[in-house]
Amino acid sequence: MFTDRSDAAQQVVTALRRRDVVGDVVVALAPSGVPVGKVVADATDLQLDVVVIQRIQAPTHPDLTIGAVAPGGFSWINSPMMRFLDVDWEYVQEAKTHASDAVETRAVGYGETWGPLDVSEKRVVLVDDGIPTGAAMRVATQRLRKAGADEVVAAAPVAPPDVLDEVQQWADDVVVPLKPAAFQATADYYEEFDCVTDEDATTALSDLVQRRSA
Repeated sequence: MFTDRSDAAQQVVTALRRRDVVGDVVVALAPSGVPVGKVVADATDLQLDVVVIQRIQAPTHPDLTIGAVAPGGFSWINSPMMRFLDVDWEYVQEAKTHASDAVETRAVGYGETWGPLDVSEKRVVLVDDGIPTGAAMRVATQRLRKAGADEVVAAAPVAPPDVLDEVQQWADDVVVPLKPAAFQATADYYEEFDCVTDEDATTALSDLVQRRSA
């Protein structure tokens, strides 16, 4: 159990150091991963970057992610989960179109604050506050590979073991300190788990920009 995202991030830092993970840049999944990414970047003395993600939720299980999209036309749908939940393909296509439009619009705000993604020939530590299904991490990894990242290490405070088995297949490494077998939701492992909005995330990034230029 973590007190909050800051405490969780410190435990990720400890796990990264224990595994001797060496990165060139920390990339946070925006918006929820930005508070964790800030702490990890500060503790490891690395630059922070972001990938904006729009999740696609199951129609009958709004807390369950069945897919995700990133700017630039990157997407991934969890087909086995879609079939298990009996989700209609027409719903997925419509949700994917809406999510693609939304993520491009949202990405403009992050770009104005932070600038373009810069990971070419870099070892990336990709950070979120949890990996409940792997959809967001997977599509973010696609985006980073296309942007020229040399290596992608997926890192988060908590994730279920079965999802980590999948993540291991497409990330170069995975670092997660807490792996509960009876995983239900990321929020269950935090005492404080406030919603992180795009405004919260871009404000945090603006603060970092001011610190860098000071």
